[in-house]
Amino acid sequence: MTTDDRVRSDEDLAFFEAVADLFRKYPDAQGRYALASLEQEIELGVDFSRQVGISRVEDRRIITEFVDREEAEAAAGPRAARMRLCVKRDIHGRCLMWIEAPE
Repeated sequence: MTTDDRVRSDEDLAFFEAVADLFRKYPDAQGRYALASLEQEIELGVDFSRQVGISRVEDRRIITEFVDREEAEAAAGPRAARMRLCVKRDIHGRCLMWIEAPE
């Protein structure tokens, strides 16, 4: 089974059609947002209930490291937490991946 086969199940098609309808309803969002699969994170065994991805840019590459959520928050402290931007959220609004906020 290819990735296209998995994405093209009836349930996935209905979901993507609903998302496409939302993008048509809010055309300005089309350039700011995209739908992303968590397939690679699943393959790596990332558990978003206890881990968070922290991304940075290095030499035109995006590097994401997955760290323990509680340790990352404790190490960063309240001031540093305000200096992060959440770039991926789950359906419940919980942050899955952060980047450092531009200064």
